[in-house]
Amino acid sequence: MQCIFCQFVDGERKTHSDGLPFKIIHRKEHTISFLSNAVPEKQDGQILVIPIRHYCNIGEVPQYILKELMTHTILIVNILRKNHEGCNILLNEGKSASQTIPHTHFHIIPRDRGDKIRIESYKKKNVSSEEFLKLHREMKRMLKSN
Repeated sequence: MQCIFCQFVDGERKTHSDGLPFKIIHRKEHTISFLSNAVPEKQDGQILVIPIRHYCNIGEVPQYILKELMTHTILIVNILRKNHEGCNILLNEGKSASQTIPHTHFHIIPRDRGDKIRIESYKKKNVSSEEFLKLHREMKRMLKSN
Protein backbone atom coordinates (compact mmCIF):
# COMPACT_ATOMS: atom_id res chain seq x y z
CA MET A 1 0.00 0.00 0.00
CA GLN A 2 1.33 3.42 -0.96
CA CYS A 3 1.77 6.20 1.56
CA ILE A 4 -0.76 9.03 1.52
CA PHE A 5 1.77 11.45 -0.04
CA CYS A 6 2.40 9.04 -2.92
CA GLN A 7 -1.35 8.68 -3.37
CA PHE A 8 -1.60 12.48 -3.58
CA VAL A 9 1.23 12.66 -6.14
CA ASP A 10 -0.24 9.84 -8.24
CA GLY A 11 -3.70 11.45 -8.18
CA GLU A 12 -5.23 8.39 -6.49
CA ARG A 13 -6.29 10.49 -3.53
CA LYS A 14 -7.87 13.94 -3.67
CA THR A 15 -8.46 14.64 0.05
CA HIS A 16 -6.63 14.52 3.35
CA SER A 17 -7.79 11.99 5.98
CA ASP A 18 -10.21 14.59 7.41
CA GLY A 19 -11.80 15.36 4.04
CA LEU A 20 -9.95 18.62 3.36
CA PRO A 21 -8.89 18.90 -0.29
CA PHE A 22 -5.33 18.14 -1.37
CA LYS A 23 -4.06 21.06 -3.42
CA ILE A 24 -0.52 21.60 -4.70
CA ILE A 25 0.84 25.05 -3.91
CA HIS A 26 3.95 24.79 -6.07
CA ARG A 27 5.49 22.10 -8.24
CA LYS A 28 9.08 21.78 -9.38
CA GLU A 29 10.65 18.94 -11.34
CA HIS A 30 11.26 16.67 -8.31
CA THR A 31 9.33 18.31 -5.45
CA ILE A 32 5.92 19.66 -4.54
CA SER A 33 4.55 21.80 -1.73
CA PHE A 34 1.04 21.73 -0.33
CA LEU A 35 -0.97 22.94 2.63
CA SER A 36 -1.06 20.47 5.50
CA ASN A 37 -4.36 19.72 7.18
CA ALA A 38 -2.57 20.09 10.55
CA VAL A 39 -2.98 23.86 10.92
CA PRO A 40 -1.52 25.29 14.14
CA GLU A 41 -4.19 26.97 16.28
CA LYS A 42 -2.52 30.38 16.37
CA GLN A 43 -1.33 30.52 12.75
CA ASP A 44 -2.78 30.42 9.27
CA GLY A 45 -1.23 27.26 7.93
CA GLN A 46 1.54 24.75 7.71
CA ILE A 47 3.10 23.89 4.38
CA LEU A 48 4.75 20.59 3.55
CA VAL A 49 7.49 20.22 0.95
CA ILE A 50 8.10 16.68 -0.29
CA PRO A 51 10.08 14.88 -2.97
CA ILE A 52 7.71 13.56 -5.63
CA ARG A 53 9.36 10.12 -5.50
CA HIS A 54 8.99 8.11 -2.31
CA TYR A 55 11.93 8.14 0.11
CA CYS A 56 11.33 7.00 3.69
CA ASN A 57 14.22 8.98 5.14
CA ILE A 58 16.44 11.83 4.08
CA GLY A 59 19.50 9.60 3.75
CA GLU A 60 17.85 7.87 0.77
CA VAL A 61 17.18 11.08 -1.17
CA PRO A 62 19.66 11.68 -4.03
CA GLN A 63 21.73 14.87 -3.78
CA TYR A 64 20.15 16.54 -6.81
CA ILE A 65 16.68 16.08 -5.28
CA LEU A 66 17.91 17.24 -1.86
CA LYS A 67 19.15 20.42 -3.49
CA GLU A 68 15.75 21.05 -5.07
CA LEU A 69 14.01 20.14 -1.81
CA MET A 70 16.02 22.83 -0.01
CA THR A 71 15.54 25.51 -2.69
CA HIS A 72 11.80 24.75 -2.73
CA THR A 73 11.69 25.02 1.07
CA ILE A 74 13.57 28.33 0.97
CA LEU A 75 11.12 29.66 -1.64
CA ILE A 76 8.17 28.86 0.64
CA VAL A 77 9.94 30.37 3.67
CA ASN A 78 10.65 33.59 1.75
CA ILE A 79 6.99 33.87 0.77
CA LEU A 80 5.79 33.25 4.34
CA ARG A 81 8.27 35.80 5.72
CA LYS A 82 6.38 38.52 3.83
CA ASN A 83 3.49 38.14 6.32
CA HIS A 84 5.18 36.51 9.31
CA GLU A 85 8.16 37.24 11.56
CA GLY A 86 9.71 33.81 11.09
CA CYS A 87 9.20 30.11 10.37
CA ASN A 88 10.06 26.76 11.83
CA ILE A 89 11.41 24.24 9.34
CA LEU A 90 11.07 20.73 10.70
CA LEU A 91 12.04 17.28 9.54
CA ASN A 92 10.85 14.38 11.67
CA GLU A 93 13.18 11.51 10.84
CA GLY A 94 11.87 8.14 12.00
CA LYS A 95 8.96 7.02 14.17
CA SER A 96 10.74 7.85 17.41
CA ALA A 97 11.07 11.44 16.13
CA SER A 98 7.31 11.63 15.44
CA GLN A 99 7.48 10.91 11.72
CA THR A 100 3.94 9.65 11.10
CA ILE A 101 4.08 9.46 7.30
CA PRO A 102 7.10 7.47 6.07
CA HIS A 103 7.85 9.84 3.19
CA THR A 104 10.58 12.46 3.68
CA HIS A 105 9.01 15.88 4.10
CA PHE A 106 9.72 19.28 5.57
CA HIS A 107 7.11 21.05 7.69
CA ILE A 108 7.20 24.83 7.32
CA ILE A 109 5.26 26.56 10.08
CA PRO A 110 4.87 30.35 9.97
CA ARG A 111 5.66 32.01 13.30
CA ASP A 112 4.97 35.32 14.96
CA ARG A 113 5.92 36.67 18.36
CA GLY A 114 3.47 35.56 21.02
CA ASP A 115 1.82 32.80 18.97
CA LYS A 116 2.45 30.35 21.86
CA ILE A 117 3.18 27.47 19.51
CA ARG A 118 5.46 24.98 21.24
CA ILE A 119 7.30 23.05 18.59
CA GLU A 120 9.40 20.96 20.90
CA SER A 121 9.80 20.93 24.59
CA TYR A 122 12.11 18.61 26.40
CA LYS A 123 13.99 18.76 29.65
CA LYS A 124 17.58 19.78 29.16
CA LYS A 125 20.19 18.22 31.37
CA ASN A 126 23.18 20.05 32.70
CA VAL A 127 26.26 18.75 30.95
CA SER A 128 29.78 19.31 32.23
CA SER A 129 32.54 20.43 29.88
CA GLU A 130 34.01 16.95 30.18
CA GLU A 131 30.74 15.26 29.16
CA PHE A 132 30.25 17.75 26.34
CA LEU A 133 33.73 17.10 24.97
CA LYS A 134 33.18 13.34 25.26
CA LEU A 135 29.98 13.66 23.20
CA HIS A 136 31.88 15.73 20.65
CA ARG A 137 34.68 13.16 20.36
CA GLU A 138 32.16 10.33 19.95
CA MET A 139 30.35 12.18 17.16
CA LYS A 140 33.66 12.89 15.39
CA ARG A 141 34.63 9.20 15.73
CA MET A 142 31.29 8.11 14.27
CA LEU A 143 31.71 10.49 11.32
CA LYS A 144 35.22 9.21 10.59
CA SER A 145 34.05 5.59 10.57
CA ASN A 146 31.26 6.35 8.12
